[in-house]
Amino acid sequence: MTLTLCSLCESFFPRGCQLRFDITLARQVALFAMTEPGESGLHESFAQVCSYLAEDIARHSRKTNHVYLFDLVGLGKLAGNYIAGYRQSVFPKLPGTQPDELVGVVMQVAYGYSQESTDRIKLEHRHAMIAENCVGALLERYIESVLRTNGWHWCCGNFVKAVDFIRLGSDGLWQALQIKNRDNSENSSSSAIRVGTDIEKWFRFFSKTGKTNWDHLPEFMRGYGLSEVGFIGFVSTYLETRKKLRDT
Repeated sequence: MTLTLCSLCESFFPRGCQLRFDITLARQVALFAMTEPGESGLHESFAQVCSYLAEDIARHSRKTNHVYLFDLVGLGKLAGNYIAGYRQSVFPKLPGTQPDELVGVVMQVAYGYSQESTDRIKLEHRHAMIAENCVGALLERYIESVLRTNGWHWCCGNFVKAVDFIRLGSDGLWQALQIKNRDNSENSSSSAIRVGTDIEKWFRFFSKTGKTNWDHLPEFMRGYGLSEVGFIGFVSTYLETRKKLRDT
């Protein structure tokens, strides 16, 4: 696909030239970078994500990424981001920040907890908060593990704006999906990014009822066996594997 030179690109390329995205080159660059087990087929996902971006500069998280699509060095940078995002571990770790000691005082005076109980609860609370923060990333990985072989491509690497998965439909139009773990996990400014776009959103968990939303998947995500049971099994297997790698 030949793209007309945009105003951004004019600062990098001579006025009047045209840029052409080469999906074959994108595949080759990704194949060179993807060397670890489990990455089979990722080169195609990377190439399709780049193809999606090449059609519209507004789809990029950073405008400079648009220029990267049209040469070997730029594609190499994007491929590096993509692979780093895919390989990033989602195993929970304690944060570097320290809890407020006054929280323990309030718990002891207001609820009658002992010092020993307070220390234990504060640690367990930190563990629970960190675990909750991991669930969203694990949800994306679960969906990717099921949908990759069904024509869907994960937009990992943080260079696609407001979209987590894409697929090129049989009509030649892109389907774009944003995944959230909870119905209350975004503010109005982040949800406004979808206004005027075809990006569809789906969330897993209802914050007020505690129920899950798998029965209301978007129509184009149905029929692949995605479920809460499958998600739980995926999380258990993924974390057990990561734990073994950490302990070796």
